[in-house]
Amino acid sequence: MFANPLIRLAIGIPVAIVVTLILFHSMRLLISADFEEPDNLREYNLESITPEAEEEQVTRRARNKPRKLNNADKPPPPPKLTASKSDIDLPTPNIQGAPPSELPPTRLNSLAIDPVAISDRDAQPIRPPVPTYPSRAAERGIEGSCDVRFDVDTRGKPYNVTADCTDRVFKREAERAVSRVEFAPKIIRGQAAERRNVVYPLEFTLAE
Repeated sequence: MFANPLIRLAIGIPVAIVVTLILFHSMRLLISADFEEPDNLREYNLESITPEAEEEQVTRRARNKPRKLNNADKPPPPPKLTASKSDIDLPTPNIQGAPPSELPPTRLNSLAIDPVAISDRDAQPIRPPVPTYPSRAAERGIEGSCDVRFDVDTRGKPYNVTADCTDRVFKREAERAVSRVEFAPKIIRGQAAERRNVVYPLEFTLAE
């Protein structure tokens, strides 16, 4: 139906013109109508909706001005010298003799040096270990002993510290006490050397 575009265009343009005229006429009637104000118009008071901010009253107290000090405390005088250079009377040193004016040349035939004995020494503790009595052993009244084995390096520091104790409650404290001890290292022919397999006994006894 209406396959020809010209026919559809000829029919659509008059219809569009008629619809447009009807819309314009309707809008003109609506605009020209008189506006009637409603009878019961409720008025709102803005003060009741938005309350006024209350003014804060700030009270200030008058402060007295600081008084000026007429006489300020003076600092104490510096300490006096107990003695001066003139008060010190030291005796003048008197050196007898004089250096020789001439030194006759002499021939040095031989120089005799006595042999110096170099002693060997084993590793020795500079200060003995000071173990702390374990609190668990003290509460239970346990006494015991430990054989602490360790090695000493050339600086006198113990390492590889292991303790063999009659009760395991003393093992940790025995190893800690010996590991903190400073030793004089072993000396062989005047040189510091390591010392292996050192055994240090420790006793843990309660005071009576």
